[in-house]
Amino acid sequence: MTGQKPHNFEYHKYLQKILGAGQTATSFFIATEKDFAKGDIIDYPYRSYFYAVGLMHQGDCKIKIGINEYEIKNKTLSLVGPGIVRQWTKNDWKATNHTIFFKADFFYQPFYNNFLIDYPFFKAGANHCFTLTDADYSKACELIQLLQTHSENKKVKQGLFFAYLEFISSIYSVVSKGISNSTRTQNISNQFSNLLNTYYQEQKDVTFYADKLSLSSKNLSEILKKETGLSAKQSIEAFIIFEAKSLLKQTQMSIKEIVFWLGYEDPSYFTKLFKSKEGITPLEYRSN
Repeated sequence: MTGQKPHNFEYHKYLQKILGAGQTATSFFIATEKDFAKGDIIDYPYRSYFYAVGLMHQGDCKIKIGINEYEIKNKTLSLVGPGIVRQWTKNDWKATNHTIFFKADFFYQPFYNNFLIDYPFFKAGANHCFTLTDADYSKACELIQLLQTHSENKKVKQGLFFAYLEFISSIYSVVSKGISNSTRTQNISNQFSNLLNTYYQEQKDVTFYADKLSLSSKNLSEILKKETGLSAKQSIEAFIIFEAKSLLKQTQMSIKEIVFWLGYEDPSYFTKLFKSKEGITPLEYRSN
């Protein structure tokens, strides 16, 4: 079952249900706080299979992506790729922002297939949120304005958005280099998050991830504790519970199917684990 994709927020369904947007015959949509105010509030972990690029103008929010929680304040750029579970842990849905939702098929020739996967900021374990300098923030706003001005011309819009992604890529390279040079522990935490997102269905053992990172299990736990407040074992369990919550709320999969999807063989063991972390059973969480 691990080779399948669970049911998720399809692009058009997300625009209609969550944003209350009527323009759903498109693979590219720029949302603002006015759009978010129309739709349903998502207060649980959820996954989608489209891309999201957000720019906060004024507000104070928090979002959990994988095992990391990020603060999103003025001039913060947020970047999330397909299939990555996230949850708004603090959001009044009134913060002024421009968030671009798009699917890969927005791009066609002359763009080569799957070029989006070359951008590291859309991958699990990336530095998904960071604050722009005043100069970069102004440039980002200019590019968004151009996208809105040329919204009716798809080829021009394609080119402008590609330029926006390349602009983000140039900034991200500098940000990532700074993190790599100054915060080794954060870099390891991001690498662990990437590995966890890749292997969580098959691997629950701390030793596996420590070996991949050329660390001892104890050293990995100490690093993660410093960065996230959780040990390696706690991080693995928290990530799996996070994934489980998304499946419980977004799918009609049975508890047994979800347990097998997550790589467990014993539903009763997983139910005990879930209840020990959340205080309620998976079934109770779904019904609530």
